[in-house]
Amino acid sequence: MRAKLLKPLFTSLILYSIAGIFKAVIIIAKANDLNFPQLFRIGEKSLTLFFTLGTVILLRWLIADAPFSMLRRYTIAPLLKSIITFLIYFGAALVLLNRLFGINLTPLLTTSAVLTGILALSLQEILKNFFTGLWINTERVVAKGDWVRIANVEGEVLEVTWNTTRVMTRKNDLIYIPNRLLIEGPTENYTYPSSLHAVEVDIGASYFDPPNKVKNVLIELAKDLPHVMTEPKAEAWITNYGDFSINYRIRAWVNDFRLVPYVKTEINSRIWYAFRRNNVEIPFPMRVNYARQEKKHFETEIIMNSLKDIEFLSPINYDELRNIAAYSSFETFGTGETIVKQGDTGDTFYLIHSGIVDVLYKDSAGNEKPLATLKQGEFFGEMSLLAGEPRKATVIAHDDTSCIVVSSKGFKSAFIKNPNLAESLSELLAKRSDELEKIKNLAVSEREKLETEISLKKNILNKIKNFFKVG
Repeated sequence: MRAKLLKPLFTSLILYSIAGIFKAVIIIAKANDLNFPQLFRIGEKSLTLFFTLGTVILLRWLIADAPFSMLRRYTIAPLLKSIITFLIYFGAALVLLNRLFGINLTPLLTTSAVLTGILALSLQEILKNFFTGLWINTERVVAKGDWVRIANVEGEVLEVTWNTTRVMTRKNDLIYIPNRLLIEGPTENYTYPSSLHAVEVDIGASYFDPPNKVKNVLIELAKDLPHVMTEPKAEAWITNYGDFSINYRIRAWVNDFRLVPYVKTEINSRIWYAFRRNNVEIPFPMRVNYARQEKKHFETEIIMNSLKDIEFLSPINYDELRNIAAYSSFETFGTGETIVKQGDTGDTFYLIHSGIVDVLYKDSAGNEKPLATLKQGEFFGEMSLLAGEPRKATVIAHDDTSCIVVSSKGFKSAFIKNPNLAESLSELLAKRSDELEKIKNLAVSEREKLETEISLKKNILNKIKNFFKVG
């Protein structure tokens, strides 16, 4: 940056040196009584040319380049720099025309009304762009770094000059927009005076789905989206009742306009997963016949086959397991979605049917650390299912993940029919407990370890009985 700023100084020095060489040659020739009038005239004109060019470059550096490099954050700086540069070049052109060719345009420019009219007409568009550029910069209409829409061109402003506003589109195309278009049409600025911008997505849901339920689902899915602001809060409302659906609109907020397409895509993606998990139907205009009973029966069989292989559910007999499977369902989560959050209450258990999840733990200092990665066939949430305990970690879908979600509702009748079931389950849960492993590592004797396991088993048994209000 410094080398670029000092480059005009070196250029000016070189031009002055060349002019000095011509001057020295002329002085030496005249001192030796050499009489070459034609060569002397060429040498003097060359001297004038190089000296004038060197002075122009030096003046531009002193008046425009150096000062405005420190003021470039101000929106009017590029325009003032362009004006000063133009005046310097124009003055230099008048001097060179006069000194080299004997043409003096000053009287012509100051006395000829006809010439002035001709110039005004020919430069009408240029002058309009110039004064618009002056207005843009002084009024802070747009500035470098703003995201704007001008004449149906959307992009980031790279520069505002005296003649054009240069915009880089999302497709990486550079568009030169004449400044006059900013007066002739509406100009939308998505950055100034506030970078906060609303992202809206429309979606239709079935007439069978309660509106409050749908709105709550839409608002909840926006809470964990990356780049979405927590304040203002996301909103959802009904826009109209259509032929095939109740139409909703969700609005979320971002603080950078360039993120809008990505957030829209993420919202649309999350809607599919959230609606599927909450049994909200996205209708389409055609007759749909669903074999719901057959599908439910098929899902129940898959859930049965998956649950019977889980160790801590082994004390449950076939009929009781089928009843539990009837209260279970499949839920699909998209990449990056939070399945459960540490500290939240819950009464469900998750068995991974397909996909991968990441388990994260937040310590007392607020630092989130990865604990494990779980794959197909692994599970989490058993203490929430059977004891109603808060979630001990946060689980996030690493890929698109389908889980079998088991609800505690199916267990109460099993505990009533089989009073010993709670004790069997508490024993298996105690063996799986991380807390047990920690306490055992601190225990000295085998007796202490056994007593610890019995105590933990009783504690879990009491939690199960209190949670299900049995025994």
